[in-house]
Amino acid sequence: MKSLVSKILIFRLKQLWRLFKQVGFVRIFLLAIVVVGFLVFELPNLISNNDFLAVLIYPSIILPIHLLRKDQGFLRKLYFQKEAILAGEYNTLALPFSLFLAFFRQWPVIFIGHFLISIILFLPSIKVEKRYRSNSQFINWIPIKLFEWRSYMRQRKYFLLVCFVITVLLSAYAIAMSIAILILVAGFSEAFTHLESKELIEAYPQKSNFLSSKLKDHSVFIHLLFLPCYALFLLFHLELWYILVLLLIIIECSICFCLLYKYSWFGYAKSAIHNQVPFVIFFISTILFFPIGIAFLYFYWRKAIKALPEYVKN
Repeated sequence: MKSLVSKILIFRLKQLWRLFKQVGFVRIFLLAIVVVGFLVFELPNLISNNDFLAVLIYPSIILPIHLLRKDQGFLRKLYFQKEAILAGEYNTLALPFSLFLAFFRQWPVIFIGHFLISIILFLPSIKVEKRYRSNSQFINWIPIKLFEWRSYMRQRKYFLLVCFVITVLLSAYAIAMSIAILILVAGFSEAFTHLESKELIEAYPQKSNFLSSKLKDHSVFIHLLFLPCYALFLLFHLELWYILVLLLIIIECSICFCLLYKYSWFGYAKSAIHNQVPFVIFFISTILFFPIGIAFLYFYWRKAIKALPEYVKN
């Protein structure tokens, strides 16, 4: 039993590490700020006179994880009881929230919450199947020339959907909504990890400058995507319009950096671009001190201007 527990623990830690690398440490950090801020400033007021809401948080955390698990068939093959493994995992996940409630001496809420977790253990999971046709239908509305976002949406559509829902739910809180938008922007670099072929570049309208046209098309697409968020921000926080202007500038600069960094690598005989670390440095620098971000953009603009013509010519 001890060996099995240690193996499961090591396996879950490896999964967590892969998740952190996949989602991105910048987004994890920003998400942690939102969660901690909500727990410290908002949650105590919400649950102080509403025990039902506090209890509801337990199944809202555990139920989606349980229903969408894909390893329940594997767990049933183990000599150890599947329910015992799930109970250990789910109660461990809920433990930080229980400790938070224990600080406020909400003992009945903690008891009912863990009792609900015990019921969830015996619910069947939902079999999730890949549906490539629906995936293609989902991205048909994205222009073909914006293939970077087609690929990104196909891979990250559920993550993006959850982030957009959270952003909408936080629209009543200006700072929380701003951070939620920044979490979405922090993933932009993942859409620009591959160079396109010479044919795709040559297929672009030759009448205008390629790089300027590319920047314009990507900017229009992203700002249209964020348009509902902009509208909600103005609806609830019109007096804080300057924060929205700052967000618009950060979003635009992030799009420009991703594209310029990508095209600055043409001519280096590489197909994959490892842009995560440079983007993290740029993203944090731009938020903390805007002129540094402008200096980054100017540097990679010059590099891209030099690299692109040589690539197309050769």
